[in-house]
Amino acid sequence: MLRRIALSLFIAALSASSADLNSALFERLEFRSIGPASMGGRITDVQGIPGNSALVYVATASGGLFKTTNGGTTWTPIFDHQATISIGNIAVDPHNPDVVWVGTGEANARNSVSFGDGVYKTLDGGRTWRNLGLKDTHHISRVVVDPLNSSVVHVCALGHNTGPNEERGVFMTTDGGETWKKTLYVDAEHGCADMDLDVNNPNILYATMWRFDRKPWRFTSGSEKTGVFRSTDGGRTWQQLSNGLSKNWGRIGVRVAPSNSNVVYAIGESNDGTLYRSDDRGEHFRMMTKNPVIVGRGLYYSHLTIDPTDENRLYSIGMRLSTSIDGGRTWRLISATTHGDYHTVWVDPKNPSRIWQGQDGGIAVSYDRAETWEWIGNIPIGQFYQVFADNRAPFYHLSGGLQDNGSWSGPSRTNAGAILNSDWINVSGGDGFHVVNHLDHPELYLSESQGGGIVRTDLRTREQQDVSPQPKRNDGGPVGELKYRFNWNAPIVLSPHDHNTVYFGSNVVFKSTDFGKTWNAISPDLTTNDPEKQKSVGTVWTENTTAEYHCTVIRIAESPVQAGVIWAGTDDGNLQVTEDGGKHWTNLTGHAAGVPKFAEIAWIEPSRTAAGTAYVAFEHHWFDDFHPYIYKTTDFGKSFTNITGNLPANNYLWVVKEDPKNPRLLYVGGELGLHVSFTGGNQWVRLHLKNLPPVAVRDITIHPRENDLILGTHGRSIWILDDASPLQQVTPDVLSQSAYLFGMRPAMRFDGGGGRGGGGGIGMGGNKPFAGPNPPYGASITYYLKDRGAAGIEILDGAGKLVRDLGAVPQDAGLNRVTWDLRYQGPHIRRAPDPETGAEGGGGRGGLAQGPQVLPGKYTVRLTAGGQALTRELEVRLDPTIPAAEQELRTQLEINLKLRDMQSSVNDALRSIDTFKAELDTSEKTVRTLDPQAARVLVALIGERTQQLTTMELKLARPDNIPGYSMGPRLVDRLGQLLGSIDRVLAAPTPYQVEHFNELKTEFLKDVGEVNGFIERQIPEINDLLKKNNAGAVMSGKAIEIPASVR
Repeated sequence: MLRRIALSLFIAALSASSADLNSALFERLEFRSIGPASMGGRITDVQGIPGNSALVYVATASGGLFKTTNGGTTWTPIFDHQATISIGNIAVDPHNPDVVWVGTGEANARNSVSFGDGVYKTLDGGRTWRNLGLKDTHHISRVVVDPLNSSVVHVCALGHNTGPNEERGVFMTTDGGETWKKTLYVDAEHGCADMDLDVNNPNILYATMWRFDRKPWRFTSGSEKTGVFRSTDGGRTWQQLSNGLSKNWGRIGVRVAPSNSNVVYAIGESNDGTLYRSDDRGEHFRMMTKNPVIVGRGLYYSHLTIDPTDENRLYSIGMRLSTSIDGGRTWRLISATTHGDYHTVWVDPKNPSRIWQGQDGGIAVSYDRAETWEWIGNIPIGQFYQVFADNRAPFYHLSGGLQDNGSWSGPSRTNAGAILNSDWINVSGGDGFHVVNHLDHPELYLSESQGGGIVRTDLRTREQQDVSPQPKRNDGGPVGELKYRFNWNAPIVLSPHDHNTVYFGSNVVFKSTDFGKTWNAISPDLTTNDPEKQKSVGTVWTENTTAEYHCTVIRIAESPVQAGVIWAGTDDGNLQVTEDGGKHWTNLTGHAAGVPKFAEIAWIEPSRTAAGTAYVAFEHHWFDDFHPYIYKTTDFGKSFTNITGNLPANNYLWVVKEDPKNPRLLYVGGELGLHVSFTGGNQWVRLHLKNLPPVAVRDITIHPRENDLILGTHGRSIWILDDASPLQQVTPDVLSQSAYLFGMRPAMRFDGGGGRGGGGGIGMGGNKPFAGPNPPYGASITYYLKDRGAAGIEILDGAGKLVRDLGAVPQDAGLNRVTWDLRYQGPHIRRAPDPETGAEGGGGRGGLAQGPQVLPGKYTVRLTAGGQALTRELEVRLDPTIPAAEQELRTQLEINLKLRDMQSSVNDALRSIDTFKAELDTSEKTVRTLDPQAARVLVALIGERTQQLTTMELKLARPDNIPGYSMGPRLVDRLGQLLGSIDRVLAAPTPYQVEHFNELKTEFLKDVGEVNGFIERQIPEINDLLKKNNAGAVMSGKAIEIPASVR
């Protein structure tokens, strides 16, 4: 009884302590979306506005909905705060472009499809959305708005991709989405593949119903009930059309010509014909062509667009984009300069020369009726499967494979303004999956494309060699004919113990000790080896792109604690482990209670705490089970503990990672985003911070040096949280304190970071190119405040001397983050920052109103908040790739501090001059009320002294608001320019810079000396005369301090 009470109290305490560690706590931290956008992801729909070239909506398979109001120069994601960002179709109200309907869930029935949660509607162009139901449809092919009555909307729902369900078919609303009625339904296995409405008579609609069955090892398409249907009463009732159509269809697309309602086309997967045409509104059809190219793969395409002004001009949307001008009899391939695998074409009804297309590689637009195309490469919607981080300096690089866009590698940050598309390098082609590069020779890569196509690439020489242990391919044929079975996404894994050792999975585990040149099998067949799951099948057309290759190893992981402890997981449910490098394997299948049979091993994460400890994520969505399954073992898999806990029931998992610094901190990536546990899996918290959308997170990495949290997403490219220290260190005890300063990673000083590289942007490239943000240059400092209140942060050197006061910092309750730019306190400024430009009057034109950068070494960060002072040590390092002598940097700092101090004195002098001129102006007004004779004398003297001040001022600084290049730089400008020039590199000043410094020093002593002379002599003089005439006095001035270092 006492034990039961103690356990209850423990659980209650755990729940209470975890309650504060919620999503809201981290909302002011944010990820960096670094791209790339040099290759897109799959597009499902593009909708423009007739006659309006500026406004376009773009729907993506797994990356959300985007909107441009400037013709594609820039794009805004407008669906990121909904429950899902998989979009099937867009419908824009023909009477109001701000009213947009979205059917969620991509309707391409492929293996990597994501799901939706029904129909959404916006009334304000995407600022706010409302879910209108049909949540269990999962995949919506088409939404059509009645052109005569915007409250009438029809929805074509494909239904679940991996199993039967009732909420599929055609649905209709007559009250703007408040209620729905199912109007066309065959059974739980047939869904609506396409639908169109006669814009000239919206009572006439056409829809296609399709049966398909997707399993991990096969895809079947078609049935006798698959076909084309028509409604003549506004969608309330339907009849199947058959006269002249094929009797054996797979997926079918249907379109009615806007310019001639009699003309209807059906395109699809059939051996009898791929395109049929009716000239009597569907009463009779005739076959126009058997050309399979216009369809490609039935399940993935089978779409058609008709030119709105010409019923005979067609665009077939398939693996290739083709056009016909004779009603479909003959076809011509177009768009050879864009990515293949097309999914949508939109033609402007008011200008049919303007055409938008969407494909697996993104979007493109034509302004000459598809003769030429402009590719739009500024939306980061890459569909990554895995992401690998190397350890090169100064900035690590990330590599990964993308769906149908090959494998790429690029920097996590740059020393320029931003991360551009041009910073990314294509490593290899195909459907990209696993990519690794050699940690000692980062120019060497191993990358895999579908079905085990592994290549070894040297980016220095651009040599690329096929190094697959099985060069024989059988794409389109059964995997059972091959000796080895490689998955669509076959794993390539580096050993944590030897940078030359790599593991590669088929139905066996291969090992290479020469980074992929040669391979040896170190296991028997680890799968179920079910021959029934190794065939090529298909009802109408056979579909086997290697995505259906099954009974394969899909996960390999070696223990970082003990070499030779290797885990392997298969797509057919086997989990295996060896403790002796592959000599003996133990099948652990069934040891994790509650995991469905044949559930895929989604991820294996060996712990860094013990060789026998590992985390395993299973996923079963192939069998229409979307639940997450995550387990932990501490005894090499003999037993497992279910730690799925409170993870969302529909967020099936792709990856689990243990934090390298805090083993109680676990990360899981699922189809709907990122979750973390601060309690080893007892409780889970959604971690999307300020800006991560609900995108599928397929891979997670914590960089071993930079401590960044890196996400590879399947739909929005790569995201980085710079320095995950707050996640690693936060605890309920931390949150109970009035203030807390988190430890921080070392900061690096590098060439370009202090000036030209720190600002972001892309210079003169305009607004169109994609620019992934770099992190702010300097040290990232994160702190917690229990309640809102005053807070301050100071930086101290090793002797405890103040280096920098960061001034106004966030004072909000919760987590806050600021950046110290590794600089000393800046110079005094002449005046407050300009409210419009934000520029201070302290640096001069073209100069830096900043202090110089600090030397490498140990510093102290001091947070003053909550009635206490908290400190943490911070290390500043140098870019290890740049040789920099310590004495050179000390010489640089010495001269830069002198320049800063001279800037301070010059700005003090200018501020005094401003004050004196204002006082003299006031005195002049008073003097003019005196006796005329005395006034004349005093007015003349004030004018003389004012002119003297102006002359001195023009030696120190240029006037404000003068035309550019109409006056040369003055002393304050030259001081700032020289400081900026010296400070931007890791080297001592050049002899010429030293010479210029000495020139400026002489000028400084002379010009500031004149101001001090004025203060010492002219101010007392004029004060005496003013007092004698009872006209008040000018404020007495204090001499400008001359820095001791330059006296």
